[in-house]
Amino acid sequence: MGVFIQKYQHLCLSAWLRVREWYTSELGQALLASEKNALNDLLEQVFGYNLVQLGCLDKAGLMAKSRTCSQYVIESLKPVSHLNNHSHLITEFEQLPIQNHSVDAVILPHTLEFEANPHQILREVERILVAEGKAVFLGFNPYSTWGLWHKYWDVKNTLANKKNKHKAPHELAPLPSCGHLISQRRLRDWLQLLGFDIDLISEYFYRPPIASLVLLNKLEFMEQAGQFSRILPAGGYLLVATKRVSTLTPIRPRWRFAKGIIGTETVETAGLKTNLEPNLDPKLDLSTDQQKKENK
Repeated sequence: MGVFIQKYQHLCLSAWLRVREWYTSELGQALLASEKNALNDLLEQVFGYNLVQLGCLDKAGLMAKSRTCSQYVIESLKPVSHLNNHSHLITEFEQLPIQNHSVDAVILPHTLEFEANPHQILREVERILVAEGKAVFLGFNPYSTWGLWHKYWDVKNTLANKKNKHKAPHELAPLPSCGHLISQRRLRDWLQLLGFDIDLISEYFYRPPIASLVLLNKLEFMEQAGQFSRILPAGGYLLVATKRVSTLTPIRPRWRFAKGIIGTETVETAGLKTNLEPNLDPKLDLSTDQQKKENK
């Protein structure tokens, strides 16, 4: 069991190293620019004391437009460098050393896609967030050209590993094939089970994953066409969720005095003032009626 866990941790670490390396490419820089534009408009509306980012994509960071007092970047491996004035922390995402209900917002830039246990990470995010706290997710769309690209390299990588077991898998598989893509619908279902409300889902980067910068610039018109058309699938999506906490208002029970019936009289609880009129015996009434008939 320990060997299995160490193997999974090694795969996650190697995946994050490949993610950082890929984001330095021309295609990665183009995608990162779209992700920063989508986040900047959102972070300007997020207020609070503490903002946490799980996972680091590049040296510049994603929290430049944040208005929170304190900002932290948490990574699962050695940090690339000191990011502006952000505080760095190296730990496992499955066990965050953060107090309960102490963070106002959490940013997860493709974090769930490159970690072995995304469900546990979501539980940790729910634990550290305050009531009405925000969780911001960046993900690749599996139902797009990026998803087809991921599937193609995944199959190619699997076949290559069967032929040559000594060859490292990441030599044949560029990003995002090193992770497991999560659709918007699946992520939305996971969050709703944890008590989150979905506030916003937006898409970005409608161009295909082409490594040539010249072709990417020529296809820039697809960004505007994709925003006004629902037919063209986007390569990435932004999802914002809010943690909801239901507060219970105690209601005092209303005491009611039960009435017990004994014979022909009604007996109520002691201590209550009641005006009870004695009932006439029906036998007496019958006798008087018979006597009246006999007298007649």
